[in-house]
Amino acid sequence: MVQAGDKGDPVSMFGQLLQPLRHRLILLFAIVLVVPSAFGIMAAIERYRDQVRDAHESTVRFATLASNYETNLLWQSSRIIQNLALEPTIAATLSGEPAGGPECTHALETAIRPYPAYAIAILRDTKGDLACQSDPAAYSPNVATADWFKAVLESGREAVSGYFYAARLQEGVIVYAAPVVHERNEVIGVLSLAIRLEWLSAIGQEPGLPPDAMVYLLDRGGHVLVGPKAQGVDTQAGLPSFETIQEVVGGHVRTFDSVGQDGVRRNYAVNVIGDRELFVLLGQPTARLIEPLRTTLFIQIGVLVFVSVAAMAAALIGTRVLVTKWIGRLTKAASSMSVGDLSVKREFEGAPTEFRDLAETLREMAIRLDQREADLRQSLAQKQMMLREIHHRVKNNLQTVTSLLNLYARIPRGEAVKQAFADVQMRINALALVHRHLYESQDLQEVDLHPFMTNLCSLLQDGSGVPPRRVRLSVDIPHVMVTGDRAVPLALLTTELLTNSFKHAFPDQRSGIISVRITCEEDGMAKLVIADDGIGQEERKVESDVPGSMGRSLIEAFTRQLGGEITTSGPPGTTSTLVFRLESSRARSPADRRPPAAPDTAAHSTEPA
Repeated sequence: MVQAGDKGDPVSMFGQLLQPLRHRLILLFAIVLVVPSAFGIMAAIERYRDQVRDAHESTVRFATLASNYETNLLWQSSRIIQNLALEPTIAATLSGEPAGGPECTHALETAIRPYPAYAIAILRDTKGDLACQSDPAAYSPNVATADWFKAVLESGREAVSGYFYAARLQEGVIVYAAPVVHERNEVIGVLSLAIRLEWLSAIGQEPGLPPDAMVYLLDRGGHVLVGPKAQGVDTQAGLPSFETIQEVVGGHVRTFDSVGQDGVRRNYAVNVIGDRELFVLLGQPTARLIEPLRTTLFIQIGVLVFVSVAAMAAALIGTRVLVTKWIGRLTKAASSMSVGDLSVKREFEGAPTEFRDLAETLREMAIRLDQREADLRQSLAQKQMMLREIHHRVKNNLQTVTSLLNLYARIPRGEAVKQAFADVQMRINALALVHRHLYESQDLQEVDLHPFMTNLCSLLQDGSGVPPRRVRLSVDIPHVMVTGDRAVPLALLTTELLTNSFKHAFPDQRSGIISVRITCEEDGMAKLVIADDGIGQEERKVESDVPGSMGRSLIEAFTRQLGGEITTSGPPGTTSTLVFRLESSRARSPADRRPPAAPDTAAHSTEPA
């Protein structure tokens, strides 16, 4: 702890310098090297990717280098056939001239004599039959069905066959063939050269190739024509899977990583020779090619991670000592203050200035909030008690009015006047029911439609004098909260419609069913449906059905207050449908919460609805 009298001490001066939180965080962030380490790791990974990309490109270059001899041999074959096609004896032989045969044989034998790589040269007509060949003793069957022969005739270009075993030579060969074209660009024959595979066995031995590279020559079917012949090496061991080879000869891959049949993972590259006739496949072990790069990457990342971990450890220790310890004490003090314990001890000696100021501010704020909350609770309790008392007194007053109307109704004035008093009592009872549910609700502003409408329907049936065993009432109301100024017109409108059904839908002691249901839509709209299976609207004489009557005016007025639309349909029976919008008291402005205006009935009859 820094004493006031030690300000001249260097340690005390450093302590004073570190009192503000921002100074301590500056020191903490100076220790942490996470960001530089992250950039270093990303740079190392990017450098590793570049090196791997260069290694793969080197495999492609090696595959191209390994293809030099085969490429030159095919080029040489093309030149030999082109020169032979210009010989007059070739055209003469294909045209069937008698003198053409011996001269053709001599021309073919002379053309390939300097090149021991060629076993035989053959000229065939377009039907695949032998026309002449450089070795008259050799057996040359018809090749009309051979793939390479048909490819030459169809494309008019050179083609290379797959593997053939020449029994007379006792060795494998491949055929390089090209068309003999007439002056009118018509193919009149096919010249072919049989290339000894043993002359292609030098593949993979070109100077400059890696010593452990596996090089294969494949035909278009994916078969191995020439492979490594080192002692103890299986020529198929270094190949990838058959499915991968098919992708190679299909031209879908140029370089890829795969595990060979010997279990060694290699990086392969493909070089295409000719018009997708031959393929040179070269593979280098990934362990030699990539593993050194990967080891270097892991070492670099390990060093950077170690530095980052060391920095994080320093940051954790520093944060605990400088920040989190004081935050924990502040949190504990704030929790105690939130439950009203303002006498909790706070130990903030040696804490940064900001934490000490914040602790004192929290204490003062807690005291003020506690006082303010007590005042609000007292005020709210008083207002709720007053509002509840108002609703209770309004309900009682409405019940008193109902009792007075009941007394007046007993005075003999005729059945119509008596019925009018009963209708007014029913409407007042509906208003009283609204106030009862309001003062019984929790927030004194909204009522639950389910119990409210259920009680209202039961009240209306009891007041109508129609026994439930004769007219059954079905009520289906969801639990939806509505404000009091929406509940009043909804209750009065329901009273008008339901009373009409009880009074007029079932004359002469008829039995039936009245259903009352409300459905709510997702867009905030609601639908009130009151339906009966009585005599129907056309047969009954209801004053509220007459335009301009008091009952009709009340129904229209309550519908306008709800902002909805009402329709009536039937027979059979009578169905009244009201579509209106449910509104919450919290969603409406105070100007919209004024009491509903009483409908203007001065110009209409006072007869019951």
